Amino acid sequence: MSENLSLLEMIEQAITTDQVSLPARSETATQLQQVLSDCDYDIEKILELIESDQALTAEVLRVSNSPFYGGLSEVTTVRQAVVRIGGPEVVRLAMAATEKKSYQVQNKELADYMPDLWEHSLGVAMAAKWLAKKLGYVELENEVFIAGLLHDVGKLLLIRVCDDLMSSGQVTRNIPGSLILEILEAGHCKHGASLLEHWSLPEDYRHVVRHHHDEVVDDGLTLLLLVRLADLACRSLGVGMHRDESLNLSATEESHILGAKEILLAELTIMLEDSFTLA
Repeated sequence: MSENLSLLEMIEQAITTDQVSLPARSETATQLQQVLSDCDYDIEKILELIESDQALTAEVLRVSNSPFYGGLSEVTTVRQAVVRIGGPEVVRLAMAATEKKSYQVQNKELADYMPDLWEHSLGVAMAAKWLAKKLGYVELENEVFIAGLLHDVGKLLLIRVCDDLMSSGQVTRNIPGSLILEILEAGHCKHGASLLEHWSLPEDYRHVVRHHHDEVVDDGLTLLLLVRLADLACRSLGVGMHRDESLNLSATEESHILGAKEILLAELTIMLEDSFTLA
């Protein structure tokens, strides 16, 4: 435990004293978020934003042609993707692809956590958006997708700080996996919310990041409830780093407050299983 406290103190000190620089948010992600928040978005602006980045374009086309979205013919341009699955959905895919680029570190052992971290963030974003649509909160689809993508950003920040500490020689040996997991669980809500404040993102997003693991369920913000239920659904299936098969989604307070019936939750489970090809 003393080692845990010592390392956690080093991380806290590195963040609070600016020994490590907080990562800047992608300008593309910021612009895409602004597009999603505008009901009268310009489709040409979407195309310009995505097509200006070859890697982003490739990722949008790859996902648009995946079994989840795929049609009878192959999508070969972003404009065709917009026609097939709609402008807002293409922007959400582009935003996910943009955020995914942040999930990189130098240390090999730390890098091993990144695929699961990203899978969980994307799974929660997809599940929260799906729930918003099915439960009649269509106006929240874009907002809740972004909140889902960002809800565990504090874990990404903490791993990147560990990476910086190791590359700078302040931590001279590999950190045990159990200790990493303990640190992520202990600090990701607080530091994630601080990072979103650093990025000047709206308070509703910071509220979700700060409170998505609170023991007492806050029923005052639908956005938070949708992300919490999506997070539990992903955890129950093992989408990400953790799997808890004992979770009964229909018995959760979140599902009760939102009015999510058992059959809808079963459909949510199927959607996630199909999306992530879970056993």
